Amino acid sequence: MREAELETTLAQSLGEAAARAAVDALIAAWGGCRLDIPNGTAARLRRRDSEIRRMYRAGADLFALRDLFGLSDRHLRRIVSRVH
Repeated sequence: MREAELETTLAQSLGEAAARAAVDALIAAWGGCRLDIPNGTAARLRRRDSEIRRMYRAGADLFALRDLFGLSDRHLRRIVSRVH
């Protein structure tokens, strides 16, 4: 993504002044380097699993969780058995 595209994309969520500051900070810190930015999949899965464990501890049964999250019974048992 080019500098102008990055600034435009950031401006949509941060506002123009904050987007310019963010782009300037990125350029100052990592200008010329290749950055690999995670897509957030692992973080989303951790949040989902934490929510499943919270709901299970609060009394939700596996059948309700299965229907709500679209996961197999086996996978749900694996998630709720993990201690985090």
